[in-house]
Amino acid sequence: MYWTKTRLDIHVAPRYFTPRDLGVVMANSLFPSEEMAAIAREIEKFEASESIAKTGTGARREGSDFEGLVATLWSEFVKVLAARGASLSWLGDSGRFWSRLAIGERALILPSRQSPQELNHVLPRSWLRLRFPVREIVARFPGEAEAILRYAPTDGPYSGESYPKMYQGLSTTFDDLILREESGVLREKILLEYKTAKSSNGRTIDGNAHERLSFQIMQYLEVATAYTKCSLVVIANGAFARYINKYHVSFHTQADRLSNFAYFNMDFLCTVQEYARFITRLLTWVEGGNENR
Repeated sequence: MYWTKTRLDIHVAPRYFTPRDLGVVMANSLFPSEEMAAIAREIEKFEASESIAKTGTGARREGSDFEGLVATLWSEFVKVLAARGASLSWLGDSGRFWSRLAIGERALILPSRQSPQELNHVLPRSWLRLRFPVREIVARFPGEAEAILRYAPTDGPYSGESYPKMYQGLSTTFDDLILREESGVLREKILLEYKTAKSSNGRTIDGNAHERLSFQIMQYLEVATAYTKCSLVVIANGAFARYINKYHVSFHTQADRLSNFAYFNMDFLCTVQEYARFITRLLTWVEGGNENR
């Protein structure tokens, strides 16, 4: 029997990807789930409404909307870790809640907006602190007596011994936190700040975008020294990368400078790729890998 070799001409229409399609494919490959990738894209493209006179960035509803988006990212991360074998427990303090995902001796404590029916895990309250009174910060350095001596006005209602009354009852509060715990020891406290920027003219970021964050960075420097390892992670929307501004490069520069000191570490995240690197770092560590920054 003889076989006749025939030539088959099969024409398959080529598939062309738009830049948006390619972006989705790339984002999906960076995250442990497609759901997390989709949420990250929403976080990046989030943009607040146009400026309103006498209203600062983050003072209106969009601030809580953005925080809600980030909260869904953490919730999805909890699902991913649970599906990968992590044991889940819940803890809370001062009306806030966190999920604890443990794999072996390592655990991640992640923010949660869900109010659990039962809190079944307890950690030292100092680990979960987000609010830091100014008077306490001053007492740690330079000390109240030294602050009065060096900083107090020479006259007026807050001169001399009355100086602490100027900041009595005031505090600095961070937006949330993540903890890395190993064998019952706090390996790292990660303070979270959520930041949105906007552009009223579609070209440049509005000028008030930096004010609160710049102050929070300064306060972080004081808070971090109370812990063996304490980092600051700023999760921002992609407006910082879409419009003309001086903040994007400045915040990254500040982060690099801080990395030269053992006490401090800061990350400024405003793109899908940057969110993904942070998530991957956490995931790799809790599953037993080395910490790579």
